[in-house]
Amino acid sequence: MSSFEFPGEYYEIMRRDFRPLAAETEFLASFVAPGGRVLDLGCGTGTNLRELGARGFSCVGVDQSASFIDYARKAGGPGVAYVHGKAEEFVADAPFDLVYSLFMTLNYLPRQELRPLLERTRKHLSPGGRLVLEFGHLLNFVENYQPHTVAHHRAEGVLITRLARQSVNPHAANWRNEETLLVRGPDGQVAMYDNFFDQSVLTGPEVRELLTETGFTVTAEYGGFRKEPAPGHGRGPLVIVAAPTEEFTA
Repeated sequence: MSSFEFPGEYYEIMRRDFRPLAAETEFLASFVAPGGRVLDLGCGTGTNLRELGARGFSCVGVDQSASFIDYARKAGGPGVAYVHGKAEEFVADAPFDLVYSLFMTLNYLPRQELRPLLERTRKHLSPGGRLVLEFGHLLNFVENYQPHTVAHHRAEGVLITRLARQSVNPHAANWRNEETLLVRGPDGQVAMYDNFFDQSVLTGPEVRELLTETGFTVTAEYGGFRKEPAPGHGRGPLVIVAAPTEEFTA
């Protein structure tokens, strides 16, 4: 379960403090030929797609947050279309050359929905296409766990104070994050938003096994978007690139 119904412009500000947009764009673009079709599952406010669309790719983004999709549509961008809905329910009308899911979108799904999502995603891909998955794995959660956190994000006269409470259900391998966002706008007015999300605590072996069972072959793994090797100690980001397995039959 998750809720991201707050103004997209505030998400954009917070995202800048977390994500290397230029590196992400170069990374994603390297897996698709010029003019190719790209699908972002869990596109948020469309940040990645606007960059890829500006490079001439034909892009579709899917997200279940009405607020974020509304922001993305208003932000525009050449060659980009948006669908408000759940990633696991999206039906494509034509194949894509690249499908990706970043920033722990995969973790927001209950475990029982991962297999159907990957099976459907394989059918979205054209022959020779690529799937890119970035997700939070076990040591990310272990090392980053703090019962309470306070963070500040600033940009364009806006101050966002994020108050977060984290709790873990070890028996369900579930991580819940409950946030209150206090936003002071350029006019000095203050608004408050509640935000929460549940995340499944995944492991690398678990995701690799699911990919194999749903008709994918892992072609590369990286420890970030500059294509650095995944570190042996298992900490930090894990980005998996996979291709449809040709001989796979459902």
